[in-house]
Amino acid sequence: MTDTRITLWQKLYRIKAHHLVLWVCYFLFWMTVYQEQYKSKVMLLFVISFYFVFNAATFYSVIYVLIPRYFNTRRYGLFCLLFVGMLLVASAGLAVCISMIFKANNSVFASHYSVIFFYALTSNGTVLGAFGAAKFLVDRVKNDRHSRIVEHQRLESELQYLKAQVNPHFLFNAINSVYFLIKKDPDMASETLIKLSDLLRFQLYDCSDDKIAIEKELEYLQNYIALEKLRKGSKVKVDYAPEGILSGFQIAPFLMIPFLENAFKFVSNDSDKPNEIRFGLTRNDNQLVATFFNTHDGLPKSTVGGIGLKNVKRRLELLYPDRHTLHIDSTARTYSVTLTLTL
Repeated sequence: MTDTRITLWQKLYRIKAHHLVLWVCYFLFWMTVYQEQYKSKVMLLFVISFYFVFNAATFYSVIYVLIPRYFNTRRYGLFCLLFVGMLLVASAGLAVCISMIFKANNSVFASHYSVIFFYALTSNGTVLGAFGAAKFLVDRVKNDRHSRIVEHQRLESELQYLKAQVNPHFLFNAINSVYFLIKKDPDMASETLIKLSDLLRFQLYDCSDDKIAIEKELEYLQNYIALEKLRKGSKVKVDYAPEGILSGFQIAPFLMIPFLENAFKFVSNDSDKPNEIRFGLTRNDNQLVATFFNTHDGLPKSTVGGIGLKNVKRRLELLYPDRHTLHIDSTARTYSVTLTLTL
């Protein structure tokens, strides 16, 4: 029903039905105002009709002809010349018509042409200014609304693109993990594929919305940690420490997985030193704080993993503008990230 009404309004708007309503109101208003000052209703009808014709002609000529053709194309001198000329000619024509009506009705004002011209000029100028300002405001509101819609669609498209990038990026890393395990441990590779299928099912069916329940996001992260622990084995110590009430609210999906992916991708591989990954998640009132830490052997300046970080930074700018902080600290041995979201 709503869509039908919107479509009908759009059709009426295109044929300028609102203009018809406006001019009818204009006509009825002046008929009511001057009905006591004219003895003859027919004379009043003719006077208002001529005012209507010349006011409307002036308005449409300036708004829909002179402004688009001359003012908007920066031919200001010619526009001013034509504008003044049209206003004077229209006012003179209106004054002649009104004067003829007064003469036909033996009105004492018939001979006061300069006064009639002044009123005609004032009427044309006032209607043009008032209706022109109203059209300017309506167009401004419409253009602003259109700009917001276009910008919203652009941001939505960008977000969908960024979100779609998460899947192939994760899939690339996961396939590398399975490939690594196939010859080394086929049974573990099989278990890893099962975990991978669960994660992909989550991505396909549970993350189509802009936001998801924090419980689902945590389940996804825990499954990812379990998958990576299968590949890394006991040589990497993984510590996942959630704190606070991590339920009952929603966040944008896949915001934290790039940091976790990088932690596993670049974790150190020492035999004489501890290789650690720590992931902490805490909620304090309306703030969610996620911390990521890993030891490393040295981070290359340009890596495939950097795509995920650039992706999530851009998504944070779009989804949590002025409602997030991201702090990254890197040393010769450790890499840590602290992400704070205002829910």
